[in-house]
Amino acid sequence: MVQNEKGVTLLEVLLSITILSIILLSIMNVFPQMGMMNEHNEAKSQGVNEAKRVLVNWKASEEVVDFLQDPAPANRPMGYKREDTTYYYFQTLEQPFDVYIKIKKNTDLHSAPSKAHLVEIKLLKDHRTVSETYGYITIGE
Repeated sequence: MVQNEKGVTLLEVLLSITILSIILLSIMNVFPQMGMMNEHNEAKSQGVNEAKRVLVNWKASEEVVDFLQDPAPANRPMGYKREDTTYYYFQTLEQPFDVYIKIKKNTDLHSAPSKAHLVEIKLLKDHRTVSETYGYITIGE
């Protein structure tokens, strides 16, 4: 038996390189997934902020308030698409989102002298919903 063992054998070097490679490869697979999640969260955050901005703009729009007070075809705001017995439907484009807006025809709150119409705003990007928000357009305050 040799008692003087200075250095390492080729087998030990190869084994340690193999173990380190497996560990590094498993860690490196996490980084692309983290990048995709960061991109998704950034788009979601941007969508939430854009939906809030659209809601604030529609609530402050005199054109929308006039339309809800007198829903004649001449008073229709930009982006009007159609209506049914319950809602008015609008569609606009706020890059990079397609914005779909529904305004309830009848008021939810019957408090005199003001009336509140429910507004639903949905933002889509690449035909996928990014964000939704809800609010009220108050008339007669």
